[in-house]
Amino acid sequence: MRITFLALVLCGAAGAAPQSQTTTYVDGNLAGITPKTGGTLAFDDAKTMHLSTGTTTVEIPYAGVTHAELGAVQENTHQSFFKVWDRFKSHRTETQLLIVNFTDDQGQDRTMTLELERSAAQSVIAELETRTGKTFVAKEDSKAAAAKKPNPMGTVSPQARDAAWWGDDYWKTPGNADKWPKSSSGGGQN
Repeated sequence: MRITFLALVLCGAAGAAPQSQTTTYVDGNLAGITPKTGGTLAFDDAKTMHLSTGTTTVEIPYAGVTHAELGAVQENTHQSFFKVWDRFKSHRTETQLLIVNFTDDQGQDRTMTLELERSAAQSVIAELETRTGKTFVAKEDSKAAAAKKPNPMGTVSPQARDAAWWGDDYWKTPGNADKWPKSSSGGGQN
């Protein structure tokens, strides 16, 4: 019983630890990393976050992070060339940019723009807020902005909306019943 409980506690602690995130370094002024380089963003140290590429590792001290924001959401589609049955399907993934400004250990101002999967970007910004004790504001992405815009047809009265419909001249609908020709036969029904 004790061993089972201990195993559950250790597994829970391991699951609570932040995971490394795969990323692409898009732009910035980090030494030794060229734009469009893939890497890994790791949170295994309590004082620094690490961006590792194949040849270079950059330490980002949490105390030095001055600004972080989420950028635009991008939809990427890619097709598999090798799988014949998958060739005509397009796979869509959403990525999001993460911009981080920080001061390194030598006192130099640094900036980096990373591209991550959308869910990973959200978890990284949350992890930065937790580790730094600061609140960072995310830019409003285009999908959220479109959802917040008022519907222009929703503000128009139903009578004005029905009167402006081009199909009133061709079809009989409940919205244009007053414009239907009155028939003298048929018991009052059309």
